[in-house]
Amino acid sequence: MKKEYVTFVRDFKSLPQGKEIEITIRDLTPGPRKYDAKIVKAVVSEDPARMPEGDLLWLRSATGVLSAKPWAIQVKGEVKGFLNLPPYSSLLRT
Repeated sequence: MKKEYVTFVRDFKSLPQGKEIEITIRDLTPGPRKYDAKIVKAVVSEDPARMPEGDLLWLRSATGVLSAKPWAIQVKGEVKGFLNLPPYSSLLRT
């Protein structure tokens, strides 16, 4: 069964596809761990058919608007430690 995640981005089209990126995701699996957030290294695709082994990634805008359809995400590993970035800087990239 595929897992489902959500992430917040400023512009859906600006999210790099097909290459490894660092991204903050929240787990949508029902249960006590629902909404747990983690920073991961992952590859994403707007077309889930191009990444059949991937999980589902829902995108929300900075104001919380949900994308019409899910993307695909393949998590490569979790990033340990803290990032030295201002809060929400990944949302505010232009």
